Amino acid sequence: MAQQRKRNPNGAGTITKRKDGRFQCAVYVLQPDGTRARKFAYGKTWAECDAKRRELLDKVDQGVPVPTKSAKLSDWLPYWLDNVIKPRRKLSTFDKYEAHVRLYLVPLLGSKRLESLGVADVRRFLVRLEKETTAATAKESHRVLRSALSAACREELITRNVAKLVEPPRTDKPDLSPWALDETLDFLAASRKDPLYAAYVLAIAMGLRRGEIVGLRWSDVDLDNRVLYVRHQVQRRRGVLYDDDPKSRRRRAVPLPALCIAPLRWHRLRAGGRSR
Repeated sequence: MAQQRKRNPNGAGTITKRKDGRFQCAVYVLQPDGTRARKFAYGKTWAECDAKRRELLDKVDQGVPVPTKSAKLSDWLPYWLDNVIKPRRKLSTFDKYEAHVRLYLVPLLGSKRLESLGVADVRRFLVRLEKETTAATAKESHRVLRSALSAACREELITRNVAKLVEPPRTDKPDLSPWALDETLDFLAASRKDPLYAAYVLAIAMGLRRGEIVGLRWSDVDLDNRVLYVRHQVQRRRGVLYDDDPKSRRRRAVPLPALCIAPLRWHRLRAGGRSR
């Protein structure tokens, strides 16, 4: 007698083949608002679909909320921040995105559902935000929303990213007024006795960012071979300093101009045994 096939328990998702050749399953998951809803997962093969099904079931067992396409933006955006941005991006990037979500996106678009958000909704949001704040703020919020909706597309919650169909506000380029050579030399002459003189020279001669200069250690400086290694930077988050990778994770070796050698040697003498 043939052995009867063991059935999945209710809500565990039965895998079926679609007319387009892909496989799909539906699992009842916990949503961010505490309710339960069906979450569909798809795969080109049965095994790929089953792997996604098991991943969803693991989240159900752990009590981890999983948004569905009917989720509101007020649910999806915090989920996206905590589960997509926070594990993969810098803390400074997370803080910037979180501010736009909290101050602008959730208050103005949070009641919209992912599946019903339209191009007109995004356009109205940007027009209102530009009027109430600035074009630069509206442009950055558009970028945050576009990134969040791209993640929703990858999770197969929506089929298109409506934010990509709306042009961001135009912003004017800042009018920069860099110092002339004589102004730069006057500044360096006036600051020669300043404890931060070596930092000023590095900033002017090499164009290093403030966080990269503060993050330098003496192990990163090779005065004999005139090479400086940018491996760290120091950032401030909510009043607390922390070490981080350079921007865009661009660790690099940079030739040291002759102008920097003497100030660095003098700074090392003043620093004594300190590592920085």
